[in-house]
Amino acid sequence: MHGLITRTAARTAALLLAIAAAAPAVAQPSGAALYQRNCAACHGAERQGTGLGPPLSTQAYRYGGTRRDLSRIIRNGIDSQGMPAFGGILSAEEIDAVAAFLPARESAQAPETDDAEAEAPPRVFDPVPGVVDTLDYALRAEVFADGLQTVWAIAFVDADTALVSERPGRLRIVRNGVLQPQPVAGTPEVYVHTHRWNQGGLLDVAIDPRHAENGWIYLSYSHRLDRTGPEGDPLAMTRVVRGRIRDNAWVDQQVVFEADPSAYGEPFWHYGGRMAFDAQGRLYFSVGDRGAQELAREPGRPTGKVHRLLPDGAVPADNPLRGRDGALASIYSFGHRNPQGLAIEPSSGRPWSTEHGPRGGDELNIVERGGDYGWPVVSHGINYDGTILTPHTRADGVKQPVYYWRPSIGVSGLTFYRGTEFPLWDGKLLVTALAPRELRLLTLDGDRVQHEEILFRSQGRPYEPVVGPDGAIYLVTDDPAQILRLTAQEERRQ
Repeated sequence: MHGLITRTAARTAALLLAIAAAAPAVAQPSGAALYQRNCAACHGAERQGTGLGPPLSTQAYRYGGTRRDLSRIIRNGIDSQGMPAFGGILSAEEIDAVAAFLPARESAQAPETDDAEAEAPPRVFDPVPGVVDTLDYALRAEVFADGLQTVWAIAFVDADTALVSERPGRLRIVRNGVLQPQPVAGTPEVYVHTHRWNQGGLLDVAIDPRHAENGWIYLSYSHRLDRTGPEGDPLAMTRVVRGRIRDNAWVDQQVVFEADPSAYGEPFWHYGGRMAFDAQGRLYFSVGDRGAQELAREPGRPTGKVHRLLPDGAVPADNPLRGRDGALASIYSFGHRNPQGLAIEPSSGRPWSTEHGPRGGDELNIVERGGDYGWPVVSHGINYDGTILTPHTRADGVKQPVYYWRPSIGVSGLTFYRGTEFPLWDGKLLVTALAPRELRLLTLDGDRVQHEEILFRSQGRPYEPVVGPDGAIYLVTDDPAQILRLTAQEERRQ
């Protein structure tokens, strides 16, 4: 019997080999295609780096950088840097194909040539100063402020004065187009993690709608406790304060929002932090999921939420969870991942937000009172390592995004255009994309995005677009850390 089984198995194996030999070969994806599918969301479509992953070039490698090193890193990941392992996702041949696509350093044991670097298109960004054509205007770009460090936000106090936040913790003043040499003294201490891709620091700056009367200015930032968590890192959370500037010093500080210490966490990402005032003077602000995605829909936790408060931190009477046992009264909506854009629609008064998805699934949302936006149970994205995050893109009671980007663009800030400089864009949305480093214009038809246009490609990652009192568009970038001013050189004739 044993001999019969052996002979039968041998004949079966021979038959399978014959079938395999006769079958046409299935084309394997190229290294370039595999890179775009698995790596571009973190490292950029052109390997230029994004806020999630570093650039991939021989000058930027920290872990060897030979072809063998690249294959090993792709296969095993780098846990300390947040890079997942792809050994269980990609075959050995696919990993080698991706490694062959990447620029590599020469190995002393096995010198290699690298055609991929020569084949990759150079990174293209628009000239500053310079003029760029859009569908409606010839757009002139110039530097409004320079010599900054990792800029995150800008807010205009009046036509002559702007406040600029630098993520390391400095609040700067630009007066009459000139960056003042000394930062504002006495601003709150911020927590900046030592990790290269830390997302915390001094975040947004907002001006009280009645600033001319009361002088209040609002800051959001990552605030740390004086103790560490299980991994040995400090515990931190998004915090909102207000204060005044007098003689270039931050004074009269009051805490507007501070989470309970039990909500503080160790991750150095997903702080949210964007702020916006509505026409009634109520303050909306976002708090990301802080790496604890399962808490984003929990009504008793501040993370993964858009909050709404009165300017002094009091809770509006009509907040959706006010008076509900075990819920935070400040919550306005929940189930968010990391909203870094927040703007009030001038025509309707509705808050809109842009929200970072995982790998794919960046969202544009209309933020509704008490709305559930589903994260992480519902998403149009997947995990960074290519595995399924959730099978659900829809669920009962969960709000669908107005628009989503797949693959992700690293969507960050947004604003509605209102001004005289670009009258053809009145009421349209401006959004920034960190990964391709673009300013985009979204044309709306009610609640639908009808058209999306790339207006400008900046050298640094653009965190926020702001419309100034003069109607110009001011674009905040992080590296180089600048404020760019965009104006209409001329209207294009169709």
